[in-house]
Amino acid sequence: MIIKKAAALFTSLLLVLSMTSCHLVSGDKLARKGKEYYSAQEYSKAEDTFLQAEETGLKFFSYAELYYHLGNCRMKQDDVDGCIKYQKKAIEANPEYFGAWVSLGVSYRKTGDKDKAMECYKTALEYDPQNSNSAPLYISLGVAYLEMNKPVSAVTYLEKAKELRSEQADIYAFLAIAYAMELEPERSDEAYSKALELGYSHMDQIEEQLDKIGRS
Repeated sequence: MIIKKAAALFTSLLLVLSMTSCHLVSGDKLARKGKEYYSAQEYSKAEDTFLQAEETGLKFFSYAELYYHLGNCRMKQDDVDGCIKYQKKAIEANPEYFGAWVSLGVSYRKTGDKDKAMECYKTALEYDPQNSNSAPLYISLGVAYLEMNKPVSAVTYLEKAKELRSEQADIYAFLAIAYAMELEPERSDEAYSKALELGYSHMDQIEEQLDKIGRS
């Protein structure tokens, strides 16, 4: 009888442990599924799945990364304040989260708060991993300096981005503007042509900016 009770208790404990383990792993699986939805540009589904992952709980998938992706989901759905909220949570979970600092800076720039944006970018530079993941930071810094009418600094950072991602269309689009502001029409035209060749989707906006500057 004692042996049977012990066996039953052991079985119950195994069941509880199994359920707990599945609960935790399921949160990780949901987080990974959310990333798949995000990659497929299904941002609403991705957000819902990330929120389910947060509620379920994570074991291996980091909360910082989860909040980073949630913030980007909000940005993709034109909710800048929502992006700021989640990127702050990502940074709270991991103060050295490079991507979150960059995304937070982009969010502040979109709200018009350039000072906070630059603070975030400069903080991100402290944690710069020196690989292709750095390109968004350099692009963001380049755009920020363009908006501050500082084309020399803009070119510096955009050229760094180009070294890391030589086939990214928006880098050349912004370089076209920066070179035009520096009164280097030939380099501006080359960058413009490259952006066009790579299929940059907002060439009309770049053309408008170049017309305002007054290309030769």
